[in-house]
Amino acid sequence: MKITLLRTDSMQGRHLSVRSFENLMERIKTGTKEGDVERFRNRLYYYGYDSDDAQRLPVVCPAVNMRLDANGNAVMKEFNGIVTLSVNDLRDDSDVERVKRIAAIMPTTMAAFKGSSGHSVKILVRVCRTDGSLPQTEEEAERFMRAAERVAARSYEGLGLVVNRREKRQTEQTEVSPLMRGFRITHDEMAYFEAKPAFFRIDTNEVEALIPAPMSADDNAAEAAPISDKPTAVGKETRQLLQFMDCRYEFRFNTVMGYTEYRPKGRYTLSWMPVDERVKNRMAIDIRSAGLDIWDKDINRYVMSDKIPEYNPVMEYLWKVRGTWDGKDHIGNLARTVPTDNPHWQKWFRTWFLAMVAQWLGKNRRYGNAVAPLLISRQGYNKSTFCKLLIPRELQWGYNDNLVLSERKSVLQAMSQFLLINLDEFNAISPNLQEGFLKNLIQLASVKVKRPYGKHVEEFPRLASFIATANMSDILSDPSGNRRFIGIELTGPIDISHRIDHPQLFAQAQEMIERDEPYWFDAEQTSLIMQSNERFRRQSPTEMFFYEYFEIAADEKSGTYMSAAAIFNVLREHCGSALKVNSVRGFGRLLSQISQLQSKRTSQGVAYLVRQK
Repeated sequence: MKITLLRTDSMQGRHLSVRSFENLMERIKTGTKEGDVERFRNRLYYYGYDSDDAQRLPVVCPAVNMRLDANGNAVMKEFNGIVTLSVNDLRDDSDVERVKRIAAIMPTTMAAFKGSSGHSVKILVRVCRTDGSLPQTEEEAERFMRAAERVAARSYEGLGLVVNRREKRQTEQTEVSPLMRGFRITHDEMAYFEAKPAFFRIDTNEVEALIPAPMSADDNAAEAAPISDKPTAVGKETRQLLQFMDCRYEFRFNTVMGYTEYRPKGRYTLSWMPVDERVKNRMAIDIRSAGLDIWDKDINRYVMSDKIPEYNPVMEYLWKVRGTWDGKDHIGNLARTVPTDNPHWQKWFRTWFLAMVAQWLGKNRRYGNAVAPLLISRQGYNKSTFCKLLIPRELQWGYNDNLVLSERKSVLQAMSQFLLINLDEFNAISPNLQEGFLKNLIQLASVKVKRPYGKHVEEFPRLASFIATANMSDILSDPSGNRRFIGIELTGPIDISHRIDHPQLFAQAQEMIERDEPYWFDAEQTSLIMQSNERFRRQSPTEMFFYEYFEIAADEKSGTYMSAAAIFNVLREHCGSALKVNSVRGFGRLLSQISQLQSKRTSQGVAYLVRQK
């Protein structure tokens, strides 16, 4: 099979050369001797498009074998029946390879390779009539190619590719013959090539009929008969809606946030955005402006259906960095940027960080990450900045430092949608909230909440872990022992001058979890945390009065068992109305929560081993 290369020189003279298709593919894989393609790509990157640079690259017209007539015009000598499709505006080589892999899935793909700009993929597809024949005259070939381009493009768009949009606009402006459409010579060492692809069978009377069939030994005579594949079960309006949406937008359902996101098709540099009511209304206007009889409910039904592929941004990030750890202790280096006299800090931070990642991975099914570091210092020590920097830029949407604990429904919903919650200004949280709602909240493995406009309560896995900051040291209020927080007093500002290597940080965490390194605190570590937290415990006035007049006895030789009522009466005698306790029962509950205070049950109730000062 012979194909044509056309080149226009600086004097606008046209030069035509003919070569075999196999020879063309070999040239694409090896590149030109002059290196014109690489030079063109470099200049395009640094200086932008230049027509003079582009003209140095000949245009390949794979559809036809041409010759020059007496007037120097290119005319058809033989029609090859090869359609050139183009997928443009690709970001980088990874996108180029992805498109080539998708194109290779189709048995009708003859070749797929990187375009001359380096940001497109050219897909060559061999077509024929339903009887296996090809047009013989130039006029018939042009008409056939127009139909074939539409049909082939539509089929490849069904794979999620954005095909031929730029070429169509250029065609409308310059009216280039479809036989002359092709591509400038390019270079791609990894070009895909199939010498005997399947034919696309094109019914020019009804271009919707499209059946690829295996290619026969004779290139111009395929034996498979056309098969009708018209959709009949789906309504016309639904097909129009699906086609319009697929051509204009990309959709994905964010399983973390619980809504559908979109971006214009092929615009890889744009961020994904939620499909809210305003967006759906604009889509409806655009669709009806295009003359389609589609309404708001049809759009809403589509974007909220399971036809939209699911997407988990957290798992995608972790999967991308998984297995790339360089062996260095990035977690330990991060912990060392926090100056403190606590000898256990680095080990505790490591365990907590692994627990946070394990929470994202869904490994804490029974218990959530029930411990939170609490960074304590005066203002200006970079505590809040350090907390925010723990989350990589790609996942910054998952950081929250303004949670209002009094709004309990919002708090529960945040537990399933955010990754790290910073309880900033922890000292402002009341003791009752600390000992009640927050203490229960931090150990949850899942949350039950009703979505906005939802009809029933649903259970969602918890994602969020907690961290906290405070400007005061006496802030932990649970008298029974504060094991939910790791109080760390800073001896200086946190060093935030070095950039955190987040990919390595989270690659190491996943490696450690897969090696079964503990991401939970055992009984020994929990006891050490509770002992360390004693210096940060906030005593209530009643507890202060207790320690003013009593001591905790180690044994009966050094103390006496007294009931809560007896101790209460002693304090009332000394303190009077300053003792703010409503009842003996409430006072007894306070005594029972003092962890080191021994007690025993007697015939008169519970007695506590104390020594009166």
